[in-house]
Amino acid sequence: MKQLLDHFSWKPSDTLLSLGCGSAWWEVNLLLHQPCREIILVDPNTQQLSLEDVQESIEYFEKKLSLTFSTQVQIYHSPLAQVPIADQSVDGLFVFNAWHELAPIEEILPALKRIIKPGGWILLEEELSVDLRRIHEGCAQELYFQEEIDRQMASIDFPFSQKLVKEKQTFYLKYVNC
Repeated sequence: MKQLLDHFSWKPSDTLLSLGCGSAWWEVNLLLHQPCREIILVDPNTQQLSLEDVQESIEYFEKKLSLTFSTQVQIYHSPLAQVPIADQSVDGLFVFNAWHELAPIEEILPALKRIIKPGGWILLEEELSVDLRRIHEGCAQELYFQEEIDRQMASIDFPFSQKLVKEKQTFYLKYVNC
């Protein structure tokens, strides 16, 4: 997480969104270190994302870090294309280890283009196929090659901006809205 905070930043006035966020464990931890005005959490799985789970994460990290969580939280259990978010109202979007699970991508990409402000960004933390096509151990979905994600993002005018290695085959990939 320190590497993420050292290389990617947002402003306290920003509105961020996390797609496929599960219980928002990573988001809460990040936003305690570097708050924003609002985080919109989107995960269609009501078993994974609930206000109670988010509150438990907040309480856990507040106690562990002796910090106070100040970011407003909104939760949606709908597909992204159906979430009532105003056009060009999101400054940045996170997808933590979930891009390979999101479908149908043909509906998600236009929604991303619609809601993210010009100059806004998408940050993926994603395990990738590098030499050969790999399968994600946790969900049995095929993992993308970076070139495939680059083409997806380019199709909505979000060119590749930055890449950091997190672990052997897990990377942070940043794309910026032109």
